Amino acid sequence: MGVTCVSQMPVAEGKSVQQTVELLTRKLEMLGAEKQGTFCVDCETYHTASSTLGSQGQAGKLMYVMHNSEYPLSCFALFENGPCLIADTNFDVLMVKLKGFFQSAKASKIETRGTRYQYCDFLVKVGTVTMGPSARGISVEVTEKRKPNQ
Repeated sequence: MGVTCVSQMPVAEGKSVQQTVELLTRKLEMLGAEKQGTFCVDCETYHTASSTLGSQGQAGKLMYVMHNSEYPLSCFALFENGPCLIADTNFDVLMVKLKGFFQSAKASKIETRGTRYQYCDFLVKVGTVTMGPSARGISVEVTEKRKPNQ
């Protein structure tokens, strides 16, 4: 794969999130893009447990744990101002065992679901971003697919 760009799309005036997603996908299909299935990316936020903080008023660190349907056997953890960890899907089980150190932030799970399209040398993913039951926005990811000899 080549370069990837992920953008937040504004909701069309007078339209809902779902109506705007349908409008974008119709435009892609009119351009000749071919559907190639669906995708899902979810992210849950964890914060350091209060028992691990040394002094009063010390800010806790955040960690974001992500899953991506493009990588079904992997789990990604991104530490605030720190490293990125790639682990297998059992990492979620480890997070349960580490609840004395990291706690899941309340109502912090965010998810993007949508359709994948192939358009010329590009893979385009249009998704609805949800937090709980409500739609919060639209994401568009465009990846340049490079040929093997490039």
